[in-house]
Amino acid sequence: MTDNQLIEALGGPTAVARMLGIRTPSVSGWNQIPIDRKIRLAVIAEDKGISTRKDIFPDTYQEIWIELRPNAIA
Repeated sequence: MTDNQLIEALGGPTAVARMLGIRTPSVSGWNQIPIDRKIRLAVIAEDKGISTRKDIFPDTYQEIWIELRPNAIA
């Protein structure tokens, strides 16, 4: 899922701005979602059943969320 697809899946720039407590023009001006904001949005997207954190961060999810590591003890 691209950054633009994630924003649209979450309801568009206005909805994402509201979720993050920032202004809509900030979201509209992103070429890429800043990593700290994307991490927060990944959790929201997973909670809403839109996508998983693994799908949004396929190469780095294990470094961000240690509980998702294959050998993590639940």
